[in-house]
Amino acid sequence: MIARIIDRVERAALAPAQGHPVHEYPEEPLKEVHESPYRIIYRFSRSELWVVTIVHFKEQLDRKKLT
Repeated sequence: MIARIIDRVERAALAPAQGHPVHEYPEEPLKEVHESPYRIIYRFSRSELWVVTIVHFKEQLDRKKLT
């Protein structure tokens, strides 16, 4: 599973803007991609991508996990 998540993050880094907005916090500059059963939440700039958190689909995304 860890290898799949790493692979998904590496693929997201190639086109980070194509991730989905995080619907719980649309005001935040966050995107997400999925590697079932996980959501990978990230921020990005022109040259970097930062994974903010990884949560299970069934888990509620708490704002505390975004800092």
